[in-house]
Amino acid sequence: MGRTKQIDFEEGADSPRFVTALARGLDILAAWGPDEKWLTSTELARRTGLPKPTIARLAYTLVVAGYLRHSRETGKYAHGDSLVALGITMVSNLKLRRIARPYMQDLADRYDASVSLGIRNGLSMLYVENCRSSAPLSLGLDIGSRLPVALSAMGHAYLCALDAKERERLLGEIRLADRERWPQTQQAIETSLARWRERGFTMVVRGWESDISGVGAAIRQADGNVVTFNVGGSASRFGRELLEQDIGPQLARMVKVLESFVRADDH
Repeated sequence: MGRTKQIDFEEGADSPRFVTALARGLDILAAWGPDEKWLTSTELARRTGLPKPTIARLAYTLVVAGYLRHSRETGKYAHGDSLVALGITMVSNLKLRRIARPYMQDLADRYDASVSLGIRNGLSMLYVENCRSSAPLSLGLDIGSRLPVALSAMGHAYLCALDAKERERLLGEIRLADRERWPQTQQAIETSLARWRERGFTMVVRGWESDISGVGAAIRQADGNVVTFNVGGSASRFGRELLEQDIGPQLARMVKVLESFVRADDH
């Protein structure tokens, strides 16, 4: 039997293997935000940067395949059952999510905070698990919420867990998406990288939201997938000293424990 040919993914979207139409269709499916059900073709065009005729052709295909639904009355689109089934399968197969939840809840209760598990989707981090304390002031984000990779502790943790080439590629995408803020963004990410190397966690104070602060940490699994964790809340309650000296180290310790489960499962 011949040896299976290894695929080189380093070329990214420049590779002749890259199917642009498929990527654009996936961009459409990723256009919805938390708690959004129906979007117009105009909204989809604005969020994806694709022309409306392209939206119309791709959306037609996605509706026929069951990944989108179309309302004849309003002309709007919503996620279809096929996409929902894929999402449920992906989340249920994320074993680490089930293992991590009690540790996350303990951390949330200890600090009256929000503790979340996320994966990357484009230039955002997507929550796939969330634990909150019963305190009314804990951060109100939930599963399906998104944070910007460039401006959040969770996103910075994701960047830290990548190898150098992967990180540079993603940083290039971030730079192209917001050239105006890139110098400040780059400096903040470099600071996070230094803290992660020394302390095992990242920290962002008043980054993606003016009154939100948090710490992040990440696990790179044997298959190369990176899952990330954060602890966050109001910046008025979670100041730099508390995050730096207490919550950040606790999160780093939690992630070390979870890494041991990941290594055992990989073997």
